[in-house]
Amino acid sequence: MDETEREQLAKRLSAMQFNEARREIVKLDRDADMKYWRNTIWDEYHTMFLLPNADVRVTLVEVADAKKLKDDPDASRPVSRRNLLGVKFKYVGAKVEPMDRPVNFKHQRP
Repeated sequence: MDETEREQLAKRLSAMQFNEARREIVKLDRDADMKYWRNTIWDEYHTMFLLPNADVRVTLVEVADAKKLKDDPDASRPVSRRNLLGVKFKYVGAKVEPMDRPVNFKHQRP
């Protein structure tokens, strides 16, 4: 996948809802693998998928409801505990980047 195709895919995924984007990623590559879900990077939550057949990685970016976190004194809890607080996550966009190194899946066909 070249740079223009990656940019077009990022724009298309960014225009969707979070769950729609996840479904679209799986449709693009049946061997898609979710590497992590809502991994905290600064004030963002990243969900990364590796697409080995397209040789790209797709990162879906979300942000948390800052007002809810600011008002709660226990907002320093881990993400799994924040869900109990009723924190809402807002999908803000997608990043599509080339893979840095090849991925070897056990379930790949020879």
